[in-house]
Amino acid sequence: MIKKAQIIFTILMLLIPISAKNIYQPEFVPSEFIIKLSPDTKIIPPGSLNSGIIEIDIILSKISVEDISSVVPFKKNLDPRLPDINRIYRVQYSDNISPDEVAEKFKDLNHVLYSEPRFIQFETTIPNDPYYSSQWHLPVIDASQAWSVTTGDTNVVIAIVDDAIDLDHEDLANNIFTNWVEYHGTEGIDDDLNGYVDDIHGWDFAENDNDPNPVIASQDHGTHVAGCASAVTNNGMGVAAPGWKCKILPLKFSNDSNGSLSGDNAAAIIYAADMGADLTNNSYGGGGYSNYFRDAFSYAYELGTLSLTSAGNSNEDEANYPAAYPTVLSVASTTTGDYKSSFSTYHLSVDISSPGSGIRSSVPDNQYASFSGTSMASPVAAGIAGLIKSQFPDLTASELAIRLSATADNIYNINSEYFLLLGSGRVNAHNAVSFSNNQFYSIPVRMKNIQFSASDASNGNGDGSFDPGETIDIDISLYNYSIVGSDNVDIYLSTSDSRLNVIDDAELNQSVAPEDTINLDQAFSISISDSAGPGIAVFNISIQQDGQNLNSFELSINIGITPILIVDDDNGGQIDKFYSTILDNIGIPYSVWDRMNGPLTYEMVQNSPIIIWFTEWAFPSLNFEDRLALTEYLDNGGNLYLSGQDLGWDLNENPGDSSQTAFFNNYLHADWGGDDAGVSSAQGIPGDPISDGLSFDIYQPGYPSSNQYPDYFYPHDDAELIFKYSNELNMGLSYKGEYRLVYTGTGLETFGSTVNSIAPDDVNEHQTIFLERTLDYLNFINHTPLIDTEDSTSNIYFHVNIFNNAHGFNGPFLHYRFNGGEYSTVDMNDTTDGFYYNVPSPDESVLVEYYFSVTNNYYNWTNPLNTDEVFQFNIGRDIIAPTVHDLERLPNIIDRSGTALVSVLANDNIGVDSVALYWYYSLNPDQIYNTSMNPDGYFWQGVIEWENLSGNDKIYYFAIAKDNSSSGNFGFSDTSSFQIVNKTILTGWDEENIGQWNTGQNWGLFYVNSAVKYGMNDSPNANYENNKSDYLTLLEPFDLSDYNSAYLQFWTGSFLRENDIGTIQISEDGNIWNSVYSITGINFVDTVKIDVTDYIDSGVYLRFHISTDASGTSSGWYIDDVHLLVDTSFVILSNDKEKNIPIDFSLSQNYPNPFNPITSISFSTPIKQMVRIEIFDLHGKLINNIYEGITQPGTHTIRWDATNSYHNSIPSGVYFYRLSSEKYFKTRKMLYLK
Repeated sequence: MIKKAQIIFTILMLLIPISAKNIYQPEFVPSEFIIKLSPDTKIIPPGSLNSGIIEIDIILSKISVEDISSVVPFKKNLDPRLPDINRIYRVQYSDNISPDEVAEKFKDLNHVLYSEPRFIQFETTIPNDPYYSSQWHLPVIDASQAWSVTTGDTNVVIAIVDDAIDLDHEDLANNIFTNWVEYHGTEGIDDDLNGYVDDIHGWDFAENDNDPNPVIASQDHGTHVAGCASAVTNNGMGVAAPGWKCKILPLKFSNDSNGSLSGDNAAAIIYAADMGADLTNNSYGGGGYSNYFRDAFSYAYELGTLSLTSAGNSNEDEANYPAAYPTVLSVASTTTGDYKSSFSTYHLSVDISSPGSGIRSSVPDNQYASFSGTSMASPVAAGIAGLIKSQFPDLTASELAIRLSATADNIYNINSEYFLLLGSGRVNAHNAVSFSNNQFYSIPVRMKNIQFSASDASNGNGDGSFDPGETIDIDISLYNYSIVGSDNVDIYLSTSDSRLNVIDDAELNQSVAPEDTINLDQAFSISISDSAGPGIAVFNISIQQDGQNLNSFELSINIGITPILIVDDDNGGQIDKFYSTILDNIGIPYSVWDRMNGPLTYEMVQNSPIIIWFTEWAFPSLNFEDRLALTEYLDNGGNLYLSGQDLGWDLNENPGDSSQTAFFNNYLHADWGGDDAGVSSAQGIPGDPISDGLSFDIYQPGYPSSNQYPDYFYPHDDAELIFKYSNELNMGLSYKGEYRLVYTGTGLETFGSTVNSIAPDDVNEHQTIFLERTLDYLNFINHTPLIDTEDSTSNIYFHVNIFNNAHGFNGPFLHYRFNGGEYSTVDMNDTTDGFYYNVPSPDESVLVEYYFSVTNNYYNWTNPLNTDEVFQFNIGRDIIAPTVHDLERLPNIIDRSGTALVSVLANDNIGVDSVALYWYYSLNPDQIYNTSMNPDGYFWQGVIEWENLSGNDKIYYFAIAKDNSSSGNFGFSDTSSFQIVNKTILTGWDEENIGQWNTGQNWGLFYVNSAVKYGMNDSPNANYENNKSDYLTLLEPFDLSDYNSAYLQFWTGSFLRENDIGTIQISEDGNIWNSVYSITGINFVDTVKIDVTDYIDSGVYLRFHISTDASGTSSGWYIDDVHLLVDTSFVILSNDKEKNIPIDFSLSQNYPNPFNPITSISFSTPIKQMVRIEIFDLHGKLINNIYEGITQPGTHTIRWDATNSYHNSIPSGVYFYRLSSEKYFKTRKMLYLK
């Protein structure tokens, strides 16, 4: 994992609307209850200690009655219509029994109308802050009842460590802490000698000055947090807050240039403690574990400063820092109804919960807003802690934390799935300031396994493999996240796996300290049955405290060993059968773990040399626990094939937090591309050992076409691309380094499949070949094959690396033979860098064949997997020429001068020494050019260069490779070519590529049909707007300086209202624009050509402009297939402005005449039909057919550049041009003078 030198923290925020709820906790007058007797009973006289009713007096005698008296003086002549208050009595007793329990004993007796405890009533202090009624969370935490006990103390200080705090906010200013020594001191002098000059109202730990105010708009978080904790309350403005009068110490640590939380917040915590702050609130998270940070919190805690932190907003069961440090109180978030907020992190490290959804508070510039997040939950709890400190000023930090936690309301009845993961409950301000210590609720231990090991050393064969018949000793270490401990914790081990028998199953009455670890060495033992098959076996560790079941968690061991672990992560689908069918067919053993049975840990996978993990289309694809297990597995040299559509999307965009994206970048060695490649086929990369020659359609079986989301991505430089989609996006990669990895953006099950494909029936050749090659690539006997050599006198050095350094295996063994003889098998030598063996030199020319193997009690493993296709190489003189193939075919190009990058594959049995690229031109084939090529991955690359070629010229090219042999053998590629052409397209819209265009306000692609595909429209899928002016602009100009003539050609059509106009504009400099074409009304013009020859001495800037008035709207202007034509023999120009259709055919005299070298020929046609224009010399010989095609009615112009059909210039002289159609023929004469 990459560790950042500086931890950058992420503010935890999310905006969610909420409503309100009020919850009250009843309390009773102690040692007293009220009882009302029926009218047929006698009045109990004053001073009596019994009622005169036998069944009532029997119970009274058991509770040490001290007095029975009427609640009011006796009333004579009481109106019978009124309640009989004369028979309501107050009973006082001395036994330590709750009044509600005592009253319960009397209520069902004869002559008793009711019996009940007497409730203590509380004043409710309601502040006059106008937003109080919308602060739903304050009634929920019983704030008004708490304020009737205390409204805080100005001597209590809450340090807000955050991005910035608006010191002048109307609802904060009077509660901002003031350092009076500095306030009354000398400016520029550190009057209190604390190392911070003029720190009157806190400090800025990012800019290192005394101004913690916000500077940029994004610095609004801290002001909101400060108001959540202790906004000035009952001041007739803004909001109320639990802290009421408690002071706020502003400690800023965000950068003023960009708002990043890069300041030294650990130093801020130390500062807060030194300044005597009672509390710090830390609503941020991110980064990893920091000893410096932990020291800062511990320092503050020991000085009496309690720190509260936000738990996180990941909605994951995970520990975040700083929330998970000891001595820090981690706060999760609740919403209305006391439900866990949808965003809130939950974990055993959470100490308490607090409202955090839709909390209205202060933001800069005297404004107010509702934010959501554990960032809000933490300061609400901190404000309550401030009230506690006000009421109980002598509490230590530990005692303060316990009081806040032990007085919280239990919310697990409605959050049962999060039991123990939301701390001790939701904070209750009134309980916190009014409970006596003996009223505290119990805080249970919250224990998690942090280390687990199993051993067969004492009761097995000690080989580290857990075999049938062995007894396994279990060691575990448990960490207690709770701020309290216990001396009565019971720990049990159990299992439902019939292969296991638990021998020692319990550790009772364990003493567990707060925020500490308990180590249980060889506390448990299990035996494995003699008939147990291989695979993962799961057992359960459960925790009890004082007889109450708390949490439990699963541990596992691998019984026996298989070389491949399949992790079936498809949410109950049948995708695993695609993989298991292929493995069964090729005879490779494997075990399967269904992810629905629970998460995997590193201990569960550490002995699996190869993991195949597929996610199909499951969510979450890889959660935090999965990534944790895989990270440790890969860090220890594992071999992984990972696949799944939307897996990359889930890691990068859902929600795409830093840890998910970091795993994708750092362990999958890729940058994210997108979640829908948009195509249904893929092909391998030539020369790649996994994908070479593979090509197939892709389809995720069982889902409709609308649910096909193959991922694409960009491999890092240290990874190899292995598959591309048909649109050139990347589908797969391989990585070989500290570990080996193959990752595909869609699973093997999609290769060559259809919607109805199922395994085993539809497993195909593509899938089989791919998996076999992938397993060869991931082969945990890592070896680089030897190549042919001419050296027959040196020893042959064989080298391999083995997964887990061959721990648990016999071998590795080398098997080799010469010239088809018998194989020799030798045990390879162990070194610090793998295993090796030197075979003595053969001293002659031989063919060497070899493979490697390892064995254990469960399987044999070889490299290569198929020993019928062993490694082989020749020793002796080499006469085999290199193979040169897959020469890249270049497209035709319009540039008269330029360069082109060419790639080719070159392979040789002894190694390629060099590759050269050769080329020549069709007009001068005797002049051959060449350049050396350089290796790039599997390919060799070189650059063809050319200058001043003419249109229609061809460039032929080929590659020659030389090998490393003493003979210097040469191999040749096929010859390919490309042509210098007169036409290029400026649009890639059919491939949905608009990157070279600025689409202005509304221009965008529209889909026509599968044949035409995409074009451009000013308002796709809608009518254009009134009074609109919008441009579609080509971002880069095209250079015409190498050409003699140039034309634009494009398809167009329009649905424009009158006075709404589309124009094409051209500019030499991008500033002054000239209109060269316009269109309005309803038109199906088809293809339009525009002469831009006047711009050949400059760059040409191009844009399409639509302008509309206020009279109405329509669907607009449609454009497609924008081409540039240069140096053509002819171009037909359409006069789109001509509104009158010609009455008859006509052929005009060319202009100019005489001409040199370009002339224009105009003609008219009254109907749509085929038209041909030909050029002849004086002898009647056809020189050039300059135009032939179906022509629309209208007047048209053709330009001709005095070249023949071979694009060669013609001599001066008289020529004839003839127009012919089905019904018209006309010939005219013209003169060409050079």
